[in-house]
Amino acid sequence: MKRVVRKYWLLLQVAAVVSWIRVRLRGESLPAVLTRLAPAALSGAPDPARFDDLVYYLDRWLQRYPYNAKGNCFPRSLALYWFATRSGYPVSFHCGVRKDGAGLDGHAWLTLDRQPFHEPGQHWQRFTVTYSFPSEPLIAGDPVPPVRPRNGTTAAI
Repeated sequence: MKRVVRKYWLLLQVAAVVSWIRVRLRGESLPAVLTRLAPAALSGAPDPARFDDLVYYLDRWLQRYPYNAKGNCFPRSLALYWFATRSGYPVSFHCGVRKDGAGLDGHAWLTLDRQPFHEPGQHWQRFTVTYSFPSEPLIAGDPVPPVRPRNGTTAAI
């Protein structure tokens, strides 16, 4: 009985977080939504078994109620970010693009220590990161990003 209650509690949490994210994204920017999703501090000790169950229920929920015909990576990554940071995992959220035939294709995923976190397959490697949250600090040996001018001004070097 306890296991059944736990299962439905996890499913209810997944449904609530995905619904909250969908509503917020209609009226707020991605950085604003991610700021709301980020906890003030990591809490709890990671429980891999519980988190695996959360991922399973999240994937099942998004199969049943898809966000987009092209894929569910965006709400999946945002919801996983919510659950991961509250479960003690210091993950980063990433969005990327790639040229796909005649247009652009996008993808969203999480990393933990610069490795994919609960990401099925190696699909994420084909994308150029366009946005990360929180922004990752530079590590010695990483290329320095170029300074881009804003609003038609020239950048001072």
